[in-house]
Amino acid sequence: MTLSGSDVDPINGRMEAVHRALMTDRAGAERHGVSVEVSADGTLESLRIAESVTPYGKELAALIVQLAKEALVESRQNVRDRMAELKADPRIEDVLESISRAADKKMPSSQVERVRAAHPDDDLTEDELIEMNERRNQSYFR
Repeated sequence: MTLSGSDVDPINGRMEAVHRALMTDRAGAERHGVSVEVSADGTLESLRIAESVTPYGKELAALIVQLAKEALVESRQNVRDRMAELKADPRIEDVLESISRAADKKMPSSQVERVRAAHPDDDLTEDELIEMNERRNQSYFR
């Protein structure tokens, strides 16, 4: 017997279920001779319009599905364009660079000496180190 990831760890099974739901699950609704089926991302997968509603139901349904797909493609492209504009803003790049520099920068020896002078008989505690690090990081964003 081969164990799958979901057998070893229940969270893996839940994650697989969420993945399947996002990628393949569909839901439908029907009323008054009209039925729709959509995927989890909102894509209109199918539309059926009964001939009792209109004699051109099949053609109208196909047109609506096609138009909905075209609109979704355009909407998603708009989101990608707005994200590209945001990422291209030099202020965003500056913030990301300053975070990177703050993470890489060593604590100035003068700060270490001040803390040691305040606590000459003690080594720095974890809380003191955390506090010094927080003050140092905050200074980069002022």
